[in-house]
Amino acid sequence: MKRKLLLFFLFLSSSFSIASAAEIAREDSVIFRKFWKYAEEKSLLGIPIDKRIPIIGEFFLGSPYVGGMLNTGVPELPTINLRKFDCVLFVEAVIAFALLDRYDDMAIETYVNNIIKLRYRNGELNYVSRLHYSSDWLYEMVRLKVLRDVTHFCGGEVFPINVSFMTEHAKKYYPISHSKKVKADIKIVEEEINKRTYYYIPQDNLDTLSPKFRTGDVLLITTNIKGLDTSHIGFAYKKKDKIYLMHASETAKKVVISELTLGEYIQGNKSQTGVMVGRINR
Repeated sequence: MKRKLLLFFLFLSSSFSIASAAEIAREDSVIFRKFWKYAEEKSLLGIPIDKRIPIIGEFFLGSPYVGGMLNTGVPELPTINLRKFDCVLFVEAVIAFALLDRYDDMAIETYVNNIIKLRYRNGELNYVSRLHYSSDWLYEMVRLKVLRDVTHFCGGEVFPINVSFMTEHAKKYYPISHSKKVKADIKIVEEEINKRTYYYIPQDNLDTLSPKFRTGDVLLITTNIKGLDTSHIGFAYKKKDKIYLMHASETAKKVVISELTLGEYIQGNKSQTGVMVGRINR
C-alpha cells in the first residue's frame, strides 16, 4: 500500500471558510521537492507570473496523460496528482504553481488552495461547483482576476455558446445519473453559461491572428460537438514567431509541445473550430 502524507488545511476567503483534507501521495511529495529545486535553478520568484507559465510547463514535459481522473464517482476532494495529467489538470497545476509566492514545502498548502480556487466556483468542494465547462472556467478565472479574456482583443468574433452535454448525456456522469437534484443544478449552470457572450477565433483566422498570442496564454479549443463549448485546453508556446500548443496530449499520451503549429493542429481535427484565449494577470 502506498504511503501517503495527509495535509490538513483551512481554506479561507472574504466570505467563507472550508475545512478540507488533501492527500499528498509520497510520489507527489518527491515531485514537489524536485520542483522546488527546479524553481530555484530557474529563479522563478524573480520572474513575472505570466512568464513563469512556459518554464513550469517545461518541467512537466513527458509526464503521462491519463483521462477522467476526477470522474471517479467518489465524494469531492481536492485531488492532487503531479505524476499524470489530463489536459485540464495540467493547466490547473501549472497555473497553481505560477501563482505561488514561495517555492518550498511551506508552499504546498497554498498550492492546494490554488487548485481549489481554480477548480471550483467560490472554492466550494462539491460536484455542482466544479467548473466542468471550460467557458465557465474562463468566466470564473476572469472574475477572480487570475486571467483576462483577450479573445475579442485578439480579433475574435461571437461564439455560438449552447452547452447542454452533461445533462443530455447524464449516464456519462455518475453524480448526475444518480441524483435528480444534481442534474437540475447542473442544468441551471448550463443555462447561466448560455446567457453570456463569449468570443472565439475561428480556425480559418488563426494564421492571421495568432501572432497576437503570447507564450503562456491559455488556449481553450472550441468544438462543434453538440452541447459542448470546448474539447481541449493548453498553453500557447511561441517558437520562431509561430504559435504551438503545450498540452497534455491524449494522442501522444504525455505532456508535449505540439509538432504542428496551433493552426495546423486545429485544422487536423474536424471537431475543433477555433480558440478562446485567456491571459494570465501579472
